[in-house]
Amino acid sequence: MPIKTSEKDYDRIITTLFSSKYKEGLAEIDFTKDELVAVARKLKITLRNAPDVVYTYRSRSNLPQSILDKGNWFIKPKGKGRFSFLKSRRKPFVDIQEGLLAIEIPNALPEIVEKHASADEQALLSSIRYNRLVDIFTEITCFHLQSHIRTTIEGEGQIEIDDLYVGIDSEGTEYILPLEAKSPDDRDKLGWIQVSNMVKFAHQHFPKLKCRPIAAKPAGHDKIYLIEFDNNLNSEKVSIVQERFYKLIREKK
Repeated sequence: MPIKTSEKDYDRIITTLFSSKYKEGLAEIDFTKDELVAVARKLKITLRNAPDVVYTYRSRSNLPQSILDKGNWFIKPKGKGRFSFLKSRRKPFVDIQEGLLAIEIPNALPEIVEKHASADEQALLSSIRYNRLVDIFTEITCFHLQSHIRTTIEGEGQIEIDDLYVGIDSEGTEYILPLEAKSPDDRDKLGWIQVSNMVKFAHQHFPKLKCRPIAAKPAGHDKIYLIEFDNNLNSEKVSIVQERFYKLIREKK
């Protein structure tokens, strides 16, 4: 059975690559997938899935401390097989506010769906859709448009949008609402660059609609955090508009 590359191996690879390119004063350092593979080969590490190294530090874990000692660095995609280390004024991941009062919502998820659903992002998206949590959270009328959008945006390369809604308010203003869903795993984190990419996607593909980007994170069974961000293209400046914590409940029979 092949040996799985460990996160410690990923740390060694990414640290070695960063150190080989870092110079004092740089704010952006380009690299490629081929360079990742070359570094792994030099370190005698068998790397079977080079893109997973990048994904790990974009969505699951901070970069190694030896890199962060030099500033708030994160990884940004720049097209097929191309990336960059980018220095930021803020930490790369969004912190979810703790201690929010749970808002109880009657659980409209069909019991047969709940019975067979897995504990992942797809189950979370189903629960949000059946319970109309996007409508409740945004206080506008929303309609599900599409799931699992894979596309490219200018300057960023390929991105994925987990779910997409359109909405309309009482004054007739129309909205586009991209939604990023995370798993219950504490390691599955939301990056500020992911938020700004949702806004860039909306501006590129739905320029006439007002963007309201949303992120969702479950906190155990039937508990969901929703976070809305402002309509800002800049990952350095995008900010949180509102956060809510919902608890889905069923009446006892």
